Amino acid sequence: MKFLSIFSGRETEGEVEASEPSAEARRKMVEPAIRAAKLLGVPGAHMTREVRAALNALMGEVDALRDEIDDTKAKLAEAESQADHDPLAPVYNRRAFMRETGRVVAMVKRHEVEASLIFFDLNGFKDVNDTHGHAAGDAVLRAIGESLLKHTRETDIVGRIGGDEFGVVLTHVSPEAAKVKAEALAAAIRTERHLHEGLQLSVSASYGMTRIDGKDSAERLLARADEAMYADKALNRRARA
Repeated sequence: MKFLSIFSGRETEGEVEASEPSAEARRKMVEPAIRAAKLLGVPGAHMTREVRAALNALMGEVDALRDEIDDTKAKLAEAESQADHDPLAPVYNRRAFMRETGRVVAMVKRHEVEASLIFFDLNGFKDVNDTHGHAAGDAVLRAIGESLLKHTRETDIVGRIGGDEFGVVLTHVSPEAAKVKAEALAAAIRTERHLHEGLQLSVSASYGMTRIDGKDSAERLLARADEAMYADKALNRRARA
C-alpha cells in the first residue's frame, strides 16, 4: 500500500495509507515554530522545513522548562506554607507568628494604625492530656486554633506560641475594642465543646493583652502580654479560692 508523506506530498510505499493532515493539525504543527521565529527574529524566507523542525524542538524544550518552573514554584509555596504553620493547629507556628507581628510593629510605626497583641494560656489542658491522652490534647489544640481563626478576621494574625499557648494580633482596632474582642475569644474557648472519640472535652483560657506601639520588638510585646496573662491567671485563682 501507499501513504502520502505530509512533508513532501509524494506517495511512498508503506503499510498504511495516510491522508493530508487537517488544517487544525497543520496549525498545531507550525504554531510553535512561528512563535519561536517571532521571538528570535527569524525572517520568513529562512523558514525551511529543517529550521521549522529545529524551532519546534526548541519551543518544546521551552514549554517543558516552563512547566518544570511552575511545578517547582508550587512545591516551594507548599513547603513555605508547611514551614510557617503549626503541626497541630491550623495557625501560624511561633516563628511565623513573631515574623508577622514584627511586620505589624513596622506598620504601626510607619502608618500610626492601632493594633494589639493578645496572649492566651489554656487552663485545664494538662488534665486533658493526663486523663485522656495526648491524642485528645492534640484534638483540643486543633479545635482551639480553628475557633480562634473562626472568630477573627483574615487581616488578624493567629499563632500557636508553644505548648498550650496561643497569640492573636488584632489590627486596626482600638485598645478598648481589642479588650472586648479578647474577652469574646476567651469566652468562645471556654464555652465550646470539642468532640474526640465520643468524649466532650473543654478548657478555658487566661489571657494578657498589650497595645502595639511601634516602639517595642515583637519579642518584647509577647513578653509584656505574657506578664499580663500571668496576672490574669493569678486573679482568676484568687477568685476561685
